[in-house]
Amino acid sequence: MPNIVMYPVLLFILFTSYVNTSFAAANSTFESKISGALTKENLVGISWSTIVDNQIEVGAAGYANIADSQPMQVTTQMHVGSVTKSVLAVGVLRLITQGKLSLNTNVESLLPELNFINPWGDTSPIRVKHLLEHTAGLDNIRMWQFLSTKPSPNMPLKGAFPADDPTLLRVRTEPGTQYVYSNMGYNLLGMVIERVTSVRYEYYLDTELLKPIEMDDSTFEFVSQQGMNASSLLAMGYHENNVQQLAVPMYARAAGQFTTTAQDMIKFIAFLLSDGTLDGEVFIASHLMAMLSLPNKTDAHNAGLNIGHGLALAVRDRHGVVGMCHPGTTFGFRAYICIFPEENKGFFYTINTDSETADYEKFNKLFIEKLAVASAPVVLPSGAEQELENLTGIYFLAPNNRAEFEFVDMIFNFIWVASANDHLTLKSLQSKDKILLPLGDNLFRDITRTQPSHVAYVNDDEELMLSNGLKTYQKGSLITVVFYWLSLALGILGLTYLVLTGLFRTCTWDKEKLYGTGLVLLNILLFILPGYLFTEQSFLEFGDITPASISLAILSGLLPISVLVSLYVCYQKRPLRKVQKFDSASLVLLLQLCIMLLYWNQLPIIFWQ
Repeated sequence: MPNIVMYPVLLFILFTSYVNTSFAAANSTFESKISGALTKENLVGISWSTIVDNQIEVGAAGYANIADSQPMQVTTQMHVGSVTKSVLAVGVLRLITQGKLSLNTNVESLLPELNFINPWGDTSPIRVKHLLEHTAGLDNIRMWQFLSTKPSPNMPLKGAFPADDPTLLRVRTEPGTQYVYSNMGYNLLGMVIERVTSVRYEYYLDTELLKPIEMDDSTFEFVSQQGMNASSLLAMGYHENNVQQLAVPMYARAAGQFTTTAQDMIKFIAFLLSDGTLDGEVFIASHLMAMLSLPNKTDAHNAGLNIGHGLALAVRDRHGVVGMCHPGTTFGFRAYICIFPEENKGFFYTINTDSETADYEKFNKLFIEKLAVASAPVVLPSGAEQELENLTGIYFLAPNNRAEFEFVDMIFNFIWVASANDHLTLKSLQSKDKILLPLGDNLFRDITRTQPSHVAYVNDDEELMLSNGLKTYQKGSLITVVFYWLSLALGILGLTYLVLTGLFRTCTWDKEKLYGTGLVLLNILLFILPGYLFTEQSFLEFGDITPASISLAILSGLLPISVLVSLYVCYQKRPLRKVQKFDSASLVLLLQLCIMLLYWNQLPIIFWQ
């Protein structure tokens, strides 16, 4: 007869074995889902970490480097793009906690060497909190700041703001009123750190932020796969079709230069989920921790919308849950961080492939399911009647986040709001229709969300605005869209006629008819030269002064001149024959398009400004 004392021991062993087996099976199932998504989206490798009630899990799948079949590890270093901003923001909050800065510190006064153009400067200067929240009203980034081979790893941050461009730091909306994502703003925060600490921002953040949190394998210093800044732990970056991408220095590096690991980032998440103390001492003040993701006093927030960006993260309502998150994209890498403070949960992942075709949202959904995040209660309509008809019409981004593409966004990124009996429909050329349910008090909820997602309000200038907390639109006129689209269509029609007839006349060598339009045809055909030169250079040189960009600027600048000369030649040969009349009409159509593009500073085409 077995010893009765052994029964509890046997039961414990069986139970432990069952739990461990179940956990391993569950973990294996999750890893297989991640690997499956990696394969389906044609991505190279991923590393991740999760936390649930202080219980940490880390994992990896795929490859860190295809060339030598190096597997991805949780200790593999990765670039994380704009997730950098969330970490840097906490470093700024550390300075505020220490009393070296405040949320209300006037950045324009702190950095007097920069050429700020702020129409609201006397009453609403740019403050530190505005830079953290992306509400400073600054442009996002210029092409030359983004795609360039000129910056070096240790060049001064001021190099991103040359004094010869007086429009670079033009404030486009009153600081504090609207969210407008800005890489320039976070580069300014790097300069703010350097001004108050008197050391490079990379050194300060590495020693005063990363070291206390014990993120020992992370750094704000430039890290590459090759050269003097090389790290054997850094994964190779890739684009679509496994095209290799080495790390490159950036002008606005404070906004996106950070190298880390999945193991280190879960330590950062654990800190974000804490009360702001480290080793029993206040590291970040509690009132600042409470503001990590809450929008504060923007026009949309004042109108009742609680979706937006806080001091470090943004509120994100997806897949039935609401979290505090931040995405990241850089050359060859994608990353994502998200926390759920009420449940003490969070996740981070980074993928060493920057693909324009992959569906990265699949991974967010998988991690939300793994963490079993509680579904957010769906906010239902209040039942109060809400007038919808006065909200219908055309809306334009106000402002768009890159001034150099304001014209392009105006004609291609507007939205059209239509109303039905009980909802609004947002139509766009860029995305699927969105259905908004009225909730009362001018708040609306996208039917794919759980919380109020949009708010309509009238600003101080009595203009009707529609905002989702991160993008703000101003109601405009349908006539504006029709005018510019008609101008664009007629200009393209004239261009097409001139090219086709010009080529035909060239092939048949009709010199008399070529006499009036040959110059324009030559100008247009010569655009083949910059097109070819661009294909022969790296995409990273797109914002540099190169033979390709110089020839593009010259030819685009000459286009309206060649049209005017051709028109003059046509009208010199009077009386006009029928063919000449068609030629002249086509030249006029192309000329009006050139005039419109000149008005919007789209001609000449210059990307290095």
